[in-house]
Amino acid sequence: MRNIHVNTASYTLLVAGKKKNTGEEWDVLEFSSLTELKKYRKSHPEKMAFSYSYALSQGVDKQFRHINIAEADHFKQFLRQIKRAGLDIRAIC
Repeated sequence: MRNIHVNTASYTLLVAGKKKNTGEEWDVLEFSSLTELKKYRKSHPEKMAFSYSYALSQGVDKQFRHINIAEADHFKQFLRQIKRAGLDIRAIC
């Protein structure tokens, strides 16, 4: 029997939002799938008075900082970054 190595990389989708031009902290939400994130966005549309940031993390480093492989300030731009990184978006669903 042969051992077959399978890449079981797991990803975390992070969305941060805060009201523009304020000293408020960013509110960060974590999603385990792109489907989950899309469902949330449908029920909570972006607001013009807020800034948003999207990130796809493949884990954390020794200082517990996320290792982002795609990040953008706009959702469509974020999806393009994921594709450019060579990731199959369906694999993240």
